[in-house]
Amino acid sequence: MPTFYQRIQNAIKGFNQDTNPNYNKFIYSTMGNNVIGNNQNDDNFISKGYQKNPTIYSIINLITKCASAIPFQVYEKQNETQLGKYRSLTTGLLNKDSLLKAEMIKKDAMTLTEGTDLEKLLHRPNPAQSYATWITELIAFGKLTGNRYIYGIGPETRESKKFNELYVLPSHLVEIKSNGIFEPVDKYVMSYHTTAFEIESNDVLHIADFNPDYQSDGSHLYGQSPLMAGLRTMTTNNESVETSLKFLQNQTARGILTSDDESLTPTQAQQLKDAFRRNYQGSYNAGDIIITPKKLSWTNFGLSVADLQLIESYNATVKDLCNIYSIPVQLLNNTESSTYNNMKEAKKAFYVNAVIPELVKVRDELNRWLSPAYGDKLYIDFDFNSIPELQQEQEKLVDQLTKSFWLTMNEKRQAMGYGVSDNTVLDDYFIPSNYIPLDDFSMDDTNKNFFDAGYYENKQMSAKLRKALEKKAEDHNEKVGNAKTKRTNVRTLYAVYKRGIGAYRTNPESVRPTVSSPEQWAMARVNSFLYVLRNGRFRSGQHDTDLLPEGHPKSSKKKEEEMEDRYKAVSDEVYDNPDEAMDRAKEIGCTLTHSHNTEDGTVYMPCKDMEELEEALGKINKQDKFGGYPKSAIANAKKAVKVNEKYNNSCATAVGKQRAQDIISNRSFSLSILKRVHGYLSRAKAYDTGQYEKDGKIICGTVSYNLWGGDPMLRWSKSQLDKLDD
Repeated sequence: MPTFYQRIQNAIKGFNQDTNPNYNKFIYSTMGNNVIGNNQNDDNFISKGYQKNPTIYSIINLITKCASAIPFQVYEKQNETQLGKYRSLTTGLLNKDSLLKAEMIKKDAMTLTEGTDLEKLLHRPNPAQSYATWITELIAFGKLTGNRYIYGIGPETRESKKFNELYVLPSHLVEIKSNGIFEPVDKYVMSYHTTAFEIESNDVLHIADFNPDYQSDGSHLYGQSPLMAGLRTMTTNNESVETSLKFLQNQTARGILTSDDESLTPTQAQQLKDAFRRNYQGSYNAGDIIITPKKLSWTNFGLSVADLQLIESYNATVKDLCNIYSIPVQLLNNTESSTYNNMKEAKKAFYVNAVIPELVKVRDELNRWLSPAYGDKLYIDFDFNSIPELQQEQEKLVDQLTKSFWLTMNEKRQAMGYGVSDNTVLDDYFIPSNYIPLDDFSMDDTNKNFFDAGYYENKQMSAKLRKALEKKAEDHNEKVGNAKTKRTNVRTLYAVYKRGIGAYRTNPESVRPTVSSPEQWAMARVNSFLYVLRNGRFRSGQHDTDLLPEGHPKSSKKKEEEMEDRYKAVSDEVYDNPDEAMDRAKEIGCTLTHSHNTEDGTVYMPCKDMEELEEALGKINKQDKFGGYPKSAIANAKKAVKVNEKYNNSCATAVGKQRAQDIISNRSFSLSILKRVHGYLSRAKAYDTGQYEKDGKIICGTVSYNLWGGDPMLRWSKSQLDKLDD
C-alpha cells in the first residue's frame, strides 16, 4: 500500500482515484477485499438495446457520429482564472452571448500548441484505431452503460506517467475490485469468456454517469445507464416491433374456420389447421385463394382497438427514448410536425443538449487524468465553433462583433476562428466617428478627424509591438555595449515607428513597391535607424537625426534645441488644426502653414516655416500685446495643470497645455490670441462643473476650462476687448 505522502502526490498528479480515508469509512462501511457487483450493468442494454432496437441504435449512432466529427485541440494554459470562466461558459448552454464570451476568454486563458506528444497520442490512440473510431467507441459505451473506461498502456520502464497507447474497454465486461475501505478502487477486472484480466487503477480512466444508488458496498461507483431509466420503454418498444411482425405474418388468419355439417373429427381439424398455417398464413401467402375439401365457413375477428393503437404505442416509446437521450424526435425521421425552422432548432438543441455535454465530460476527465503527465500547462479542448448547426449563432455573433467597438479587430478575428493577424493595426481600437476619445477631447476642436494619420500616430503601442521593439532595443544595446552615443530605448524606437506610419500615409510615393503595409514600412524605418545608430552612416535618405543621441556624428540635437527656443518665442501662434493656422497666416500676410510634432501630438503654425513666421511677426506692431492677468486666473491654470498631470495629461490638447503655460508665465497675448482665449472660454464655460475630480475620476470639462484661466480669464479678456471697442 502506498504511503500517505505517496497517495497525496498521486492525487495531486491526477492519476489516483483514492478518496479520503475518513470519507471511505463513512460511505463504504461494509466493503471488503472483493469485486464490487455492478447491479446497473445489464448485458440486455447491448443485446436487446443497441443490437436489436432500431431506435436505440439510431440514437447512439447519431450521437457518436456527430461527436466524433468535432475536432480536438491541445492548448497551453496561460491564466487559470480565465480558464475556469471558459470551462463554465462551455459547460452551460451555448448561445451567441456565451460563444462570444467563451472565445474572448479563451484568448486570454490559453494559446494553441502544435506537435506535442499529447496531441500525437490522441490523434492515433493505438495502432488499430484512429481518433474518430476511438472516441466513437468511448461515447457509445458510455451512452449504453453509463460507464466509460480508457486503458492506458505505458512504456516498460514507467519512469513517467506518459502512455504509448490508449484503448477503450468494453464497459459491460468491466468490474471494480476493491481493497477495502481505504482503497475502494484497487483494480479493474475485465472478464472475457472464462478469463479475468486485472488492471491497475492508475492505468484506467473511469468516466461514470451519476448514480444515486449509494450502497455501502460501493455500487454507486458504477455509473447508471440511461437505459436503466428507460428499461420499460425499451421493452415496450421491442414488444411493439415483435407484435407488428407477428401481425404481418398472421394477417390472413384472424378468425374461426368452421364446418357446416360438423363432420370434422379432431384429427381432421388438426390436419386442416396445419395445412392452413402451411399454405395460407404469412405475408408471402397473403391474398392467396383458399381451397378446402369440404364446405367450410370463415368468421373474421377483424382488428381490435389495441391493434389499431399499436403504431401510436410504438411512436410513444420512440419519443420516450429520445427524451432519455435528450434527442429531438424530429431527427429520427419523425416528420409529423417537422418544418424547416424547427428542424434547424432541433439540430441545434441536439448538439447543445446531447453532444456537447458528452464531450465536455470527456474533456474535463482527460484533462484531470491524462494531460498532467505531458505537462502541467497543457489543456485538451474541443472546437465547438466548428459545429455547422451553431453557425446560425455565428451569424448573430458576427452582427454583435460588428457593433462591439470595444474589441480590437484581432479579437474579433479570433472570436470568429480566423486567427490573429500580424498586422499591428488590427490590435488598435476603432470607435464610431460620432464618438470622441476622452484623451483627444477638446471643446474648441470638435471637427477633428480622429481617424487621420496624426490620430493613429498618437495611439499607444500594442503589447505585441512593444514586445517586438523591446527585443530590437535589447539586441541592439547588447551589440554596441556601453557606448552612450549608440544606445537606444523602446520609447525612441516607438517614435521612429510612428513617423514611419505617418510617412506611409502622407508620402506614399516614397514607399517601395515591395512594401505592403504601413507597419512593414514603419518597422523598416526602425531597422534603418538602428543601422545608422550603430554604424554612423545612412544606407539611404537621412531621417530621424533629431532622435539620435547627442554626440552621435549624425545627431541634430543642438539644432533641435535652437528650434525649440524659437518655437517657444512664438508659442502664441500654435493651433490644433491647419484651418485655424491658415486663417492666422492670411491675417499676418503668409500663404502657407507648417506643422511640428510635439509630445502631445501634432500642432500647426502659420507661414511655410519658422523663418517666414518670424519675419511676418516682426512687421506687426509689437505694442499690440495684452498681459497682466488676474492672479486668480494664474491660480486656476496651475491647479488645472496639476490635476491633469495627476491623470496622465488626459484632458487637454497641446494648445490647451501651451495656453496654461503662457498664463502661468504671464506671457503677453497678441490681439488674435486674446480673441481666441475669449472665444474658447465663452464656449467652454457650459462644461465647467466646478469640480476637478469626482469618485476618483477626472472631470475634463472643468480641467480644460481652467487650463485657459477659467472665469477670471473670461472676465479679464472681455474687459480688454471692450476697451478696444470703446
